[in-house]
Amino acid sequence: MQLAEQRQVLESLGFRVLEEQTDQLVAVRTRWHLECMFTKLTYVVFVRRVGTLSATEIDADRERLAARARSLDPSALPRGFQKGVAVLTVYLADRVEPDARELCARKPRLRFAFFYLPAARELPAGESFYLRSTPAWGMIYFGKFRHLVRRLLDPALPGGEPLSISGLVLTLLFLACAAGAAALMFVR
Repeated sequence: MQLAEQRQVLESLGFRVLEEQTDQLVAVRTRWHLECMFTKLTYVVFVRRVGTLSATEIDADRERLAARARSLDPSALPRGFQKGVAVLTVYLADRVEPDARELCARKPRLRFAFFYLPAARELPAGESFYLRSTPAWGMIYFGKFRHLVRRLLDPALPGGEPLSISGLVLTLLFLACAAGAAALMFVR
């Protein structure tokens, strides 16, 4: 199977593989991130092996996969109430067209409690394309997203999932404010 290494990475990170074909893999994981403001995030990962990757193909996948990802989220919590969905698409390609390279490196559109992040690797050149910056919207998650994308693009990379430092700072700040507000209620 062409995607055996990616499957192994996903399973080692606690993902459940839902669908597997020779050239495609779909996996899901739901996890509470206490250091990210106590949020529950459902990750839906699509890994595809393609010949030539274009921006048109990525856009078509985004529409189709976003709808599918929402149906794979088992939680009864409404999206946005300390719950979100992250769709990560990883393409392993013989050729990545320039428009696809640019799309993978571009900041995603803002969506409420929903993230879509495409990434690609041009296999002959060994070159990877994905968002390397950290957008302000969702900044507490993007280190986690990048780690997962890097591991799927290059399964030989070591390491476990990183702790979100910005998320931890915001969580501690929130807890300190909540504790201060509670203390003020009892002082009066």
